[in-house]
Amino acid sequence: MNSAFAKVSNLKFNRTSKIAITLASSTFFLFALGQTPIVKNIFAVAFSCSG
Repeated sequence: MNSAFAKVSNLKFNRTSKIAITLASSTFFLFALGQTPIVKNIFAVAFSCSG
């Protein structure tokens, strides 16, 4: 019983940590992508056209 509970809690922790790692890496990737001049120009054109 105790080992089954440990497996379940370990599985939940692994899933949570996977989600956290994915979120962190995707956030960093988007931040790095936003630093490139090409993407900045695309956003500048998109917002200037909509305004």
